[in-house]
Amino acid sequence: MKLLAFNASPRKTKSATEIIMNRFIDGAKQAGADIERHYVEDLLINGCTGCFNCWLKTPGDCVRRDDMDWIIPKMVDSDIVYLGTPIYYYNIVHGLQRMRERLLPMNLPKMLITEGETHHPERYKKTPHTVLAAVCGFPDLVNFRQAEGLFPDATHIFLPAAHTLFHEEGRQYLADFLDAVWDAGYQLSMGNKLVEEHKHRLVVEYPDEVKRRIVEEYNRHFAKV
Repeated sequence: MKLLAFNASPRKTKSATEIIMNRFIDGAKQAGADIERHYVEDLLINGCTGCFNCWLKTPGDCVRRDDMDWIIPKMVDSDIVYLGTPIYYYNIVHGLQRMRERLLPMNLPKMLITEGETHHPERYKKTPHTVLAAVCGFPDLVNFRQAEGLFPDATHIFLPAAHTLFHEEGRQYLADFLDAVWDAGYQLSMGNKLVEEHKHRLVVEYPDEVKRRIVEEYNRHFAKV
């Protein structure tokens, strides 16, 4: 199995996004996956201009020259594409959004209606399975709605109040979540599908009491600023 992983956090190795990605990759390594990882902040990815030349002039190839020249072929060649992102102001970060926009050449211009929804068919017969791992500061899952809508068919790993990962008590509380992330990397790299119970463990939902504690500690921290 080939795993192509991207960390889109501007904080790169110092981010909660990195902690979760490392956990997933550790599981994939155990399964013998061929792993390649990149930091989106280190890449040159221009935004889509909406020219449609990737459909009309150079089918399947964007006319803009940057790191997407090699990213799309590597995605097509991969079995799993892992996308890690923090949620900034209720959305995925700018680098990942630019990358997503530039994936249009992977689709054909034809429109199809499937189950009442219109979409463009995929250009390639082989498409990788996407894993979207997102973290945010608020302790509520509602903050991932936009990201989930952008990648509806992905395996979702959602961790609200991700700053808890930087504290021992928080890591202990999230031990089952971190184990589930490791196992997801392993199972998907082995070519297995995740059962619903496993998918549920990849999405952290705090009870109200824990939410209140998180908010109180957060407010105490920023009261010092």
